[in-house]
Amino acid sequence: MKHTLNQLLAAVLALCLMIPMIVYAEDEEGEFSLSDLGGVTEEIMLDDDLWGEDEEEATPQPGDWENDFVIGDGLAAIEENLDALVNDGTLDPGELNINPNLPDHIINILLIGVDMHENDINAKGNLLHNDTNIILSINTQEGTVKLTSIARDLYVNLPGYSSMQRINLAYALGTRDLGENGGPLLTMRTVNTLFDLNITQYVIINFYGLASIIEHIGGIDVDMVKGEANAINQYLKKNGSRMTYDTKGNANREPLEVRKELSSEEKYTLHLDGIQALMYARLRTGMKNNTGDLARTARQRHLLELLLKKVLNNVTVDSLTDLITYSYPYAKTNISAGTMLQLAVGVLQGDIITRAKNGEEIIENHRVPLDKGYSYKDVDGASVITLNDRQMNNCVESIHYFIYDAYYPSN
Repeated sequence: MKHTLNQLLAAVLALCLMIPMIVYAEDEEGEFSLSDLGGVTEEIMLDDDLWGEDEEEATPQPGDWENDFVIGDGLAAIEENLDALVNDGTLDPGELNINPNLPDHIINILLIGVDMHENDINAKGNLLHNDTNIILSINTQEGTVKLTSIARDLYVNLPGYSSMQRINLAYALGTRDLGENGGPLLTMRTVNTLFDLNITQYVIINFYGLASIIEHIGGIDVDMVKGEANAINQYLKKNGSRMTYDTKGNANREPLEVRKELSSEEKYTLHLDGIQALMYARLRTGMKNNTGDLARTARQRHLLELLLKKVLNNVTVDSLTDLITYSYPYAKTNISAGTMLQLAVGVLQGDIITRAKNGEEIIENHRVPLDKGYSYKDVDGASVITLNDRQMNNCVESIHYFIYDAYYPSN
């Protein structure tokens, strides 16, 4: 009973905040070339492992959008990537590298999105990428919520391993070398070590089924440009029948309206079902101007805000119970039921619902790396994000000032 309650409350905190509407890699989908845009010249990419240089958030310009939807490496490459990685003997499941100097009225929770292709987050024997790493910061005095996104391609020193790796290998390495709960433990230790934080709690989200959850709440209205709408249509036309997590069925889906008379920058509102929303969250744009992945994360934050506002604007005991019942298998946490309930109630007792109903901003967002504060390196044919010492220090300080309005170094 306690385990079930923990899962339910994890779903309240994580799924009602709709944090993990992000990267979902489907190995079988392959690549898709937009060969017939019907007069819409903008092109777009689906989330993958490519990055440009000096990326900034920007509205894609005509000719900026790449030709293909490119699917990431997915699960098939994980074990191959891990074969050469051996821990140095310093791994300790009880060591999280906690910064003791941080104020205790702000609770930091690591939200981890894993690329599981099964419908149960508790399935064992999986080596998974932590493709989503978001620090959820709850101010217990003010009831405010802040989110800090960490780029999955950061090339860093993982605690316990001598060679540098992408940060999204931490979960798989921890699971392999520390056992079933080692994935979140090593991921938390890595984030604490890199950014001088105090995270001891996590919520893991299974991407499988998120589309059906959004479908369950009636979809979402999103403002977008015609290139985005057209790209979603073309991709689903090509690959929709192979999406096993599509509970609606692509044959029963009406294509999104593509308003060809509008300029490439003009936005208009469309209603997206679960699969369309998931595709929107995966779109990468502006690769020729090197804005692809950060444009994608901006789109994800926008979708997050829209989803959370919808949930809060219509929240009742019955609707919340229904959402919990439907979605709880997709979340797992080490947070106790009492703590989870206290945090959730604290947030709801703030002014977040009022701000949502008034159309105001309800979540503050931050991300690392910082704009123009990183570079790229090719490692075995893959582009990774690198930070020098000054850039890393800037990231650490920026996170502290964002969460705490001050810098609290551990030493």
